[in-house]
Amino acid sequence: MKQGWHSILRPGVQGGSTSFIGGKPCLPPSVPLPVCKICGEPLTFFFQAAFPEGHMWAGKSLAFFFCSAAYHRHKDKEQLPCPVHADAKNDFDIPAGELASGSYQTMFRAIVFDTAEGVLREDYQERVAYQEIEWEPRKAKDKKTPIILGGEPIWTGIKKYGKERPASYGGKPMGLLLQVAENFNFEKLPDAPPEMEEDFMGDEAFAAREEPNYTLFYEFNRVYLWGPEDPSDPVVYINVQNDV
Repeated sequence: MKQGWHSILRPGVQGGSTSFIGGKPCLPPSVPLPVCKICGEPLTFFFQAAFPEGHMWAGKSLAFFFCSAAYHRHKDKEQLPCPVHADAKNDFDIPAGELASGSYQTMFRAIVFDTAEGVLREDYQERVAYQEIEWEPRKAKDKKTPIILGGEPIWTGIKKYGKERPASYGGKPMGLLLQVAENFNFEKLPDAPPEMEEDFMGDEAFAAREEPNYTLFYEFNRVYLWGPEDPSDPVVYINVQNDV
């Protein structure tokens, strides 16, 4: 079994940590804050992971943004990150260029950069409560761990949908960067805009969720981020899998 790094979450005040949930992202100054290409809303910063020594992307960080405030306004086909490969077989090749951020990343952004280049972005208005992440090397599988770097995918449920793992990108081998547990929701700050959901009981098409959190590709989906083993072209492919 491959080595993985399990997240241990600790509350605190944002400071010098390079791996964390919520707060303000640490990005290179030249990187613009992303917006949703479907609805035009600013994307919400969810988490940031600095890959440790031993990980195939050691020395790099990944900051993940997602459309939370208007997420449920998107059409069903827009809500999943990779409909083009919805019927893909296991160990498939993704053609070179298909994962370019300008085309593939629409309602989310996975921004990858050298960890040393990140600076606290005071121009971002935080929406998710801050928690520091400490990484613990571990090989055992624990599906309740919020975020796991590397290791093996923990598939959920008995259905085959979503269990497809990409073998390569443009012929170059790919591996699992990280996975986010199903049913792990991100605590919303009190003054942050709510996530919207369909209004089945009222007269409006959408209403604010009552839960004080944000979900990532729906709360029952486990989320997998894959990337080339060669970090010189750090593109990201996402698939989701659920047990419903």
